[in-house]
Amino acid sequence: APHTPRPAMQSAMCISARAAAVAPTATTRRRPSTGRRNSATTTRCAVVEPSTKVSFPDTLDGSNNLKCIGAGVREKKVAFISVKVYGVAMYVDAAACKAELAAGKSLLDGAFDKALLVQMVRDVDGKTFWEALDEAVSPRIKEIATNMATKEDDEGNFMSEVAEAAEVAEEAAMDECDELKGLFMGQNLTTGAQVVMKWSAGGGGEGGNVLEVGVVGGGAGALRLKSSELAQALFDVYLGSMPISPGALASFKAGADKL
Repeated sequence: APHTPRPAMQSAMCISARAAAVAPTATTRRRPSTGRRNSATTTRCAVVEPSTKVSFPDTLDGSNNLKCIGAGVREKKVAFISVKVYGVAMYVDAAACKAELAAGKSLLDGAFDKALLVQMVRDVDGKTFWEALDEAVSPRIKEIATNMATKEDDEGNFMSEVAEAAEVAEEAAMDECDELKGLFMGQNLTTGAQVVMKWSAGGGGEGGNVLEVGVVGGGAGALRLKSSELAQALFDVYLGSMPISPGALASFKAGADKL
């Protein structure tokens, strides 16, 4: 009977198996990890606001210039019930913030770039959002202007030129408030919509103070405003002595202490 060359087949199979064992597989080629890969993962880390479960990016706009230091929730009383309206996170220039805080400054008056990122957790029309914000901002502008106008010199004398400057500053701040109103009035802030407020208090190349406010994906570009009184009043709403979200401010302070 004819002899079947099984040994040759077995030999070929063994050679093929050995070649497969030696050859690097696709999985093996993809496996090595680098520091660059880990770094990319780190930049995607998020800060989660525990009450709303809103996840905020660790850095703003994918840049390492502004780092998130904490997040909180804005609640509104509706018929004696607290309703969660939006989550809010604060971002700062970490190095500059740390230096300013060490020098005795606060999150509000420290001369470093800072930003607030608001993310809605319920549908709110732009008119309602602005009216609630304006209700908090406008009185603060008037208070800032009053404090400026009543400032005395070293001898305790009233300074008329300071009072006049305060009046001009208040008018400029209120004019820019009208611009903010125009930005929000045509918006529909549905769940997930974001509002960004950035304050560059010590730079920007435009007289030192730049306030940018915009609705992410809202169609209209961000407003660039110059009133330091408006910027101070707007951020005082969240960072001042009577914040609209004490829990958020506590979170911001705790994060700043860890810088």
